[in-house]
Amino acid sequence: MSEGDFLLTPNWSWHDHINESTETVIWMDGLDRPLVKFLDAVRFEMYPGGHQPLRRPLDYSARKYAAGRLRPTWEREQAPFSPQFAYRWAETSAALTHLAALGEADLYDDVAAEYQNPTTGGHALPTMGCVIQLLRPGVHTKAHRHTSSAVYQVFRGRGHSVMDGRVFEWAEGDYIALPAWTWHEHVNASSSEEAILFSITDVPVLESLALYYEEPYPTNNGYQPLS
Repeated sequence: MSEGDFLLTPNWSWHDHINESTETVIWMDGLDRPLVKFLDAVRFEMYPGGHQPLRRPLDYSARKYAAGRLRPTWEREQAPFSPQFAYRWAETSAALTHLAALGEADLYDDVAAEYQNPTTGGHALPTMGCVIQLLRPGVHTKAHRHTSSAVYQVFRGRGHSVMDGRVFEWAEGDYIALPAWTWHEHVNASSSEEAILFSITDVPVLESLALYYEEPYPTNNGYQPLS
């Protein structure tokens, strides 16, 4: 795990965390626990013996299916989550840079991309959508709202978001909680530096139930903050 990496710990997977450096490591840990608790499906088990034995090479999961291009013929059953447990920042950053260079962007999220299951093209996890978005220098996105909620982590940069008419300033390391069906827009405060936001949403659950819906702000000129 390095700065900017995105790692999965799918349901019912043994996992433990080790810091091999002399410095503190801090990361964002996203869980679907509220939903699982509501469904009365919480399960927890301690690994016998403490730590797992290392039986596979580094990044085994990321290479297991050759990034989604190949799959052993004897493995027909597809897991509901991505077999790629590690998404490295170098590849993610290169993808965002490439998309930004194309000049194509979303009106509401600017240069945004979702982490995918490479074998299906669907969400990396069945209950949580994971998105990385780059706000180009000086960008002020259009306002919209959707039935999904989101939790943002500011990976780089500074700016502010307008949510239901209120301005929330943010900088690197901050978190933003966006409730469902809330008008929102994002602003990169810098005219020269990019801002990067990572977010976790409940879009996969809503899509599977045909409950996901979004709409633009009526004037399409942004949602003006309250005075």
